[in-house]
Amino acid sequence: MSDQPTAPQQEPNFRGNAPKKGRFADYDPASPLQTMGQRGAVNYGKPETVPQTGYAPAKVAVSAVRLPVDVPFERLRLLLILAVLAPLCVWASYSSWANMVYEWYHTDDYSHGFLVIPAVVFFLYIRLDTYPGTCSKLAWLGLFPVLIYTALRVYAGIHYMESVDSYAIFFWILSVVWFFYGLRVFLWALPSLIFLIFMFQLPWSVDAIMRNHLQTFAAKFAAFLLQLAGEPAIAIKNTIRLGAVELGVAQACSGLRFLMSVFAIAFAAALILRRPWWQNIFILAVAAPLALFVNAVRIAITGMLILHCEGMLTPWVNETESLGKVADGIAGKIAIVIALGLFALFVWYLSKVFRRVTI
Repeated sequence: MSDQPTAPQQEPNFRGNAPKKGRFADYDPASPLQTMGQRGAVNYGKPETVPQTGYAPAKVAVSAVRLPVDVPFERLRLLLILAVLAPLCVWASYSSWANMVYEWYHTDDYSHGFLVIPAVVFFLYIRLDTYPGTCSKLAWLGLFPVLIYTALRVYAGIHYMESVDSYAIFFWILSVVWFFYGLRVFLWALPSLIFLIFMFQLPWSVDAIMRNHLQTFAAKFAAFLLQLAGEPAIAIKNTIRLGAVELGVAQACSGLRFLMSVFAIAFAAALILRRPWWQNIFILAVAAPLALFVNAVRIAITGMLILHCEGMLTPWVNETESLGKVADGIAGKIAIVIALGLFALFVWYLSKVFRRVTI
C-alpha cells in the first residue's frame, strides 16, 4: 500500500456549478451524463445515486444525453424563422390575427393576450440551461401538425367559425419548432408553447355557457359570504338582494376573467418553479377553485362597500362612473391582491410539505 495520504473526496456542489438561467449549459464531450435536467440532484423523499462529475443519476437513458450547442447555427436558424416563417404565418392567417388583436384590445376578458407571446419567449429563455442541444437535421414528422392546421382552417372556412380558424395558428407554430429543431427540442419547448393557448378566445357557445353557469354560482357564493359576514343577503338567480340594495351580477362579473388569469399565473408558476410533475398538477388544480372563491369575495366586497361606504365613494361618482362601478373597481384591486397572496401561500405550503432532499 502507498504511504501517500489521499486527499479527502469532495462532495459534489449541486448548486454552485449549475448553469445560470437564460444561458446554454456548457457541453463536455468527456462526460456523457449531461442531461436535460441539470437542476441538481433533487429528490423528494427517495434517495438516488449521483455521480461525482455531473448532476444526473448514474443510469441515464440514451435519449436524455445532451448534444453540443452550435450557437452561430442556432442564431442563424432563429433569424431565418423570424424573417421568413413568422411573416408567412401572419399573412396566411391574417384575418385570425386581426380578430384576436381586436378581442385583446376591446374585450377585458382577453386583454392579457398581448402578454402571452412575450411570456412564452421569457419561459424559453430561462430554460436555456436545459436546452437539449443542436440538431441540424430536419424532422419530417414535424409536418404532421401542418395537416391539423390545414384541416382546422378548411373546417373553419366551411362552417364560418373564426375561433377554430385562430386555433390553427397554434399547430402551425408546433410544426415549425418540430420540423426545424427536431423532436428533442420540440419536447423541451412544448410546455412553454402550450402557454400560447391563453391568447386564443373561447368558442362563442362555450364562452356563453361558462358565463351563465359562473354568473349563477358567483351570485350564490357571494350571497353566502355576505351571510357569513352578518348581512341579510339573498341570491335570486343572478341578483343579490342586500337589504334595500339590489346587486346584479353581470356577465362581466361572472369570474371568467379571473379564471383565465389565475390559471395563466398557475401555469406560468409551474414553468418557472420547475417542480416535479405531480406538484405541478396540484398547482394547476388549485387555480379554478381559487379563482371562483376570489371572484365571489370580490362581489361580496362590492356589496359591502355599496352598503356601508356610500358616503366615502360618492366623491368618485360622476356621469361615467356609477357607485357600483367605483365599488367594483376597488373590490377588483383587493381581489387581485388576495388571489396572489393565496396562490403564493399554497406554493409555499407545497414546499413545506414536500421538502427537497439533496443526496
